[in-house]
Amino acid sequence: MTELVGDAVLTGAHRRRGATGPVVLAVAAGLAAGAATSVAQGVLPEQVASLANSSGSWCLLAFLLALTAPSAPAGAVCGFASLACMLAGYVLTAWLHGYPSSTGMVVFWSAAALLAGPVLGVGAQWLLRKPGPHAALGISSLCGVLIGEAAYGLLVVAESTEPRYWWSEGVFGVVLLVAAAVWKLRGLGVILQAVLVTAAVASAFPVMYLHGGVLMRLLP
Repeated sequence: MTELVGDAVLTGAHRRRGATGPVVLAVAAGLAAGAATSVAQGVLPEQVASLANSSGSWCLLAFLLALTAPSAPAGAVCGFASLACMLAGYVLTAWLHGYPSSTGMVVFWSAAALLAGPVLGVGAQWLLRKPGPHAALGISSLCGVLIGEAAYGLLVVAESTEPRYWWSEGVFGVVLLVAAAVWKLRGLGVILQAVLVTAAVASAFPVMYLHGGVLMRLLP
């Protein structure tokens, strides 16, 4: 019995140590990406300027960083930590350049990090480690964000931005979903589930984005 308890303690400690590296990486990469986003605004050429104002690129990075985690709970932590640190890096860099961020912006994106980060992190782990429906749900969250933001860009801000960027982001989201279907999803039912969940997330995204814009205007 003592040996079993000792083995369990060692296993738990090993798992915690195994999760530390990915979380540290998520924090460091998040801070760097947030700072780079702030610097890139107003610097990137018109064709790709929207990259520095795209939540899809942040979500994609959070998803990729969560793939390095050893488990779904660690992936959730990585997803949240990376998005939260992207926000922190962005706000701090903008402040150092004399552009303080509004309360509304910080509140909205903090809530987004808290809600979307763990979902993306667990989704990355499910895609990597789970078969069937779990993998379908895992990739659908990311693809839905990419396609939903592309739809928002084309429907709402196409006149003030480069439409080809949004088309590219939407196509990338579709290609990613197809690649996941070929690689990981098995069976027509599972693929249909992935498509439906992706469509639901993509449909909800523009609505949430518009409400977020209202919140940012209401708060100073």
